Amino acid sequence: MAELPVLVVSCDRYRDLWRPFFELFWQRWPDCRGPVYLGSNFEDYDDPRVDTLRVGTDVNWAAGVTSMLDRIRAEYVIVMLEDFLLMQTVDNARIGRLAEIAASERLGCLRLYSIFTPETAVAHYPELGSFAPGEKWRITAQAAIWRVETLRRLLVPGFTAWDFELVGSQMSDYMPDRIWGVMQPALVYDQAVEKGKWRPQGLAICDAAGVRVDLDSRGAFSTAELERHEQAGVASAAFAERKTRAVARFRQGRRAAGLRDLRWCLRQRPASAQLWAIAVAGLIGPAPMSLLQRLHVRAKVANATRAYHRAVRAMGIQQG
Repeated sequence: MAELPVLVVSCDRYRDLWRPFFELFWQRWPDCRGPVYLGSNFEDYDDPRVDTLRVGTDVNWAAGVTSMLDRIRAEYVIVMLEDFLLMQTVDNARIGRLAEIAASERLGCLRLYSIFTPETAVAHYPELGSFAPGEKWRITAQAAIWRVETLRRLLVPGFTAWDFELVGSQMSDYMPDRIWGVMQPALVYDQAVEKGKWRPQGLAICDAAGVRVDLDSRGAFSTAELERHEQAGVASAAFAERKTRAVARFRQGRRAAGLRDLRWCLRQRPASAQLWAIAVAGLIGPAPMSLLQRLHVRAKVANATRAYHRAVRAMGIQQG
């Protein structure tokens, strides 16, 4: 297959990250074979090796990524975010093998980096595993080879990157597309920015590589501030994970296991109508649980789409 394009998703608010990102990118992936694209709103990046895709007003994350994909002619694309700072040299031959596998197996997504490694081994491909429907964080914004058609179906207008991961994981349960991932990262990087501020790890990567950072454009977490922020996020992530696992177990007909996870969630949020609805549907059986999840996903998609169209009208943007 032809060499895969690389799409670096960004927006003008993060333009101060472009130079650090690409300086590290070309240091550690100098022989990248595919065309490299940067998604922006109106700004250009002055590097002849990078083709800037200007998509106009930043309405929201998913709409912006969709507009970027509209400008790329490819069946598969490697997608990264602008704060994924490469830490190690990229093995081009391995990326090429993974691209061939994604295309030959007609995968919806082949993740090149996973916070959670795949739980199910894939026959004939010992370095890969699969993410089955119902598994936690089946869809993420981490670096991956995406089939463009699959990615488009998950990019609901109005979705934030968080919606793409959380609701997109639930949407993918009802899609035929297979989601695979590497057991060991093919792209080794660190997410340099959190909540709009530099993480100390990101600054350290740049400093070690002699890459200058513009701290006038963007502040930085202290180590203590980042620890407090991450500790606050642990509880939220744990709740989302336990709720997702409860739903998956109810759908599998594993009532006792589902109830154990749901009880934990109810202790955190006893007044949650959604949790009680999950309990009722789960106790009745897998079919009502699947129906409830479908209705939940449809409502999330409808609400996001309505919010997107309201934002477009408020901004006075003409839609084709």
